Amino acid sequence: MSSLALMRFLESVPSRYDWGMKLITFGGVDRVHDTIATMAVKDPGDRVLEIGCGTGSVTERLLRGGAQVLALDQNPDMLDIAKGRIQHIDPKSIEWRESTAAEIDGLPEESFDAVVISLCLSDMDPQERRFVLDQSLARLKKSGRIVVGDEVVPRHAIYRLVGTLLRLPQIPLAWLLTGILSKPIKNLNEELLHAGFEITLEKRWRFESLAVVVGEKRR
Repeated sequence: MSSLALMRFLESVPSRYDWGMKLITFGGVDRVHDTIATMAVKDPGDRVLEIGCGTGSVTERLLRGGAQVLALDQNPDMLDIAKGRIQHIDPKSIEWRESTAAEIDGLPEESFDAVVISLCLSDMDPQERRFVLDQSLARLKKSGRIVVGDEVVPRHAIYRLVGTLLRLPQIPLAWLLTGILSKPIKNLNEELLHAGFEITLEKRWRFESLAVVVGEKRR
């Protein structure tokens, strides 16, 4: 799926990332980010682990909801932009860490109320996703929740066709810029269930190709 390859290109020029994401998702990214933050924070003071915080769009929303956030990203330039974005918010509510998703196994177990993963899980291969989901489950407190927002394969054939037609202009550009064509997640719900989560909410937009899925840790 070419739009995720374009995301990788945009990560190399962080100053363009936000407007680029709006272009790639046809404006749907704001809706995804709003939903993620709303679903992640139930009560003020909730501890949230954000994997792949990027330029801090979701981070800002989480903080405004009253969360205590540990925000991770492997790109230091992205982190710098994110820090500037929320400089007006109490710094005691946020901890920044330059880290990959694969390093979350070093964090204390059962220490977070929620784990948030926005538009980066689909950038991993199935084995990487399984590891990250397994480790996310272990980091959550009892009845904690994972909130994933990402590109997914539409369930209905007509939506898959429409999505393919919309993405066609992106394919050659993505290949020229990155040499990589990423793919949306085919069965996100099944992967969450397999990791030990109970699905409590799913919302889809843009012909079912953008989804937010909430999974609760089974007791």
